[in-house]
Amino acid sequence: MDIAEPIVAATRVIEERFPASRTAFLSNGVLSSRRTPTSDLDIVVVIEGPPAPYRETIRAHGWIVELFVHTRDSLTFFYDFDAQTRKCTLARMCADGYVLRDAWHEAADLQREARAVIDAGPTALTDEERLQRRYALTDVLDDLRGTSNQVEIIFIEGQLLQMAGELALVSERRWNGAGKWLARHLDDAPGEFADQLAGAFRSLVATGDKQPMISVVEKVLELAGGPITEGFSTSKPVG
Repeated sequence: MDIAEPIVAATRVIEERFPASRTAFLSNGVLSSRRTPTSDLDIVVVIEGPPAPYRETIRAHGWIVELFVHTRDSLTFFYDFDAQTRKCTLARMCADGYVLRDAWHEAADLQREARAVIDAGPTALTDEERLQRRYALTDVLDDLRGTSNQVEIIFIEGQLLQMAGELALVSERRWNGAGKWLARHLDDAPGEFADQLAGAFRSLVATGDKQPMISVVEKVLELAGGPITEGFSTSKPVG
């Protein structure tokens, strides 16, 4: 099967499946240098009412297509829902997306609204949240210091990649992410933590040396207020 170019394929999907849609955006990742052989088409579609909101994955025109179908009101609701975990996934798809359809002449307004959400940033960590994250990261770092089991070390360092990366972002009121988005958000932040954490993990795999990871996690902890063990108390679960 021939694979259509991303904009052509996405436009066909909108014409075939959502001919009465108000607005549609193609997330720009697939149009950037970050496109890979396994990239899919992420499309946000705005319709007037039910069955939105919903999400669906289909195959069309040679692509895996992720459809995020919303109403104007549900976009705002899901921006807030994402923000509870300090993520801006949907807002970014709209703000930076390629406009596939603008039947109601609202695409520019929707993109401004989404950009305003992103620019405002996530809510600051509460004192309780900051303590919990510092405590949890300190605890896992101590596990790394204490173990000599090579299998355990690999898994602990993988956990530290995520936890330290998240703390470096959210402690400075920056948007969070998982997987590639954690790396991208860290890459945009000061401190070069994406490169430092990745380099520390590579060092472990290549040489078995734990110290680079210990050093970079200590740096993240210091920026967030320092490690904490004794004296920590909470009535909430610690993740």
